[in-house]
Amino acid sequence: MPHTRARRGLPDVFGFEGSGDEARHWLDTVYGTNLHLTGPLGGVRHHRTDHGVVAFDHIRIDASFTFDSDPMPVLVVVDVLAGTEEWIRDGVADRGHDGDSVMASGWDMPFSGNGDFPDLRTTSLSAQALMAAITDVDPDYPWEHITFTSYVPRSPAAGARWRATVDQVISMLPDDATAAQQDAAALLLGHTLLHTFPNNVVVRATLPGTDHDAADDSPSTVRRAARIIEAHALEELSPGDLARECGVTPRALQYAFRKHLGCTPQDYLRRVRLDLARRSLRDGSQSVSDAAATHGFFNPGRFASDYRQVFDENPGQTLQRSNN
Repeated sequence: MPHTRARRGLPDVFGFEGSGDEARHWLDTVYGTNLHLTGPLGGVRHHRTDHGVVAFDHIRIDASFTFDSDPMPVLVVVDVLAGTEEWIRDGVADRGHDGDSVMASGWDMPFSGNGDFPDLRTTSLSAQALMAAITDVDPDYPWEHITFTSYVPRSPAAGARWRATVDQVISMLPDDATAAQQDAAALLLGHTLLHTFPNNVVVRATLPGTDHDAADDSPSTVRRAARIIEAHALEELSPGDLARECGVTPRALQYAFRKHLGCTPQDYLRRVRLDLARRSLRDGSQSVSDAAATHGFFNPGRFASDYRQVFDENPGQTLQRSNN
């Protein structure tokens, strides 16, 4: 499979552009429920890539609005690319802004909230997709009994891992993907979701090296490597070290990542680190040079170039917004 460099952000072309009641009807139809969107909705742009068991949506809403939604037929995770949005379900409120990921909705779960000029990327997983992931983790667990104890990632590194995985799956999965390719992508995302958002199936993060079913280029090799990267994102981690921790050869690990994510392990690690660096800049907790060095980027020019390629802006622009 060719090496793909995933870009995070809104697409260049949208499948829908409209406003008002037309936009409300469009989004209700896309998500299979009544969102009860209120507000002017002056401009809405939307694009969906639907792979059956998993779908990816990019949405820009140029307005402030509220919603009081009926339950959705899928589980939806929202990555906030710009603006802000707040979700309230089961009496729990979570507010997300640039760089955050939030589980907005699960089955039979009404939710409400508000948004302020957000750019959003959503990942929708069907019950079938999550059931397959739960069965893979614990074959004896009745999947319909899953409950999430938090709707935000259990750590910044876990959130970075989730977004990096979604980035790469979107980039490498073709529009005409086969059913087998779609199912494999959905299983990888389902596993990643279970290890990102605290729940009663994966009670604690699976320890690196405990997936004994992995075999060289299998998806479980990628999953195990991704968990190791999450746990050691800010440490020295060579391709040889990572392969050794996974119990495979460096060549097998490279092939597994290219096969299932369309990138190399080092590209994936770099993307997780870029995400964490962006969080530091967004929160104004570090200067550009300090954020780069802390997250393993010792060439300022390379850091700025990689950052622009993923986020469509310079690191200094992210930091400037935090100061404003």
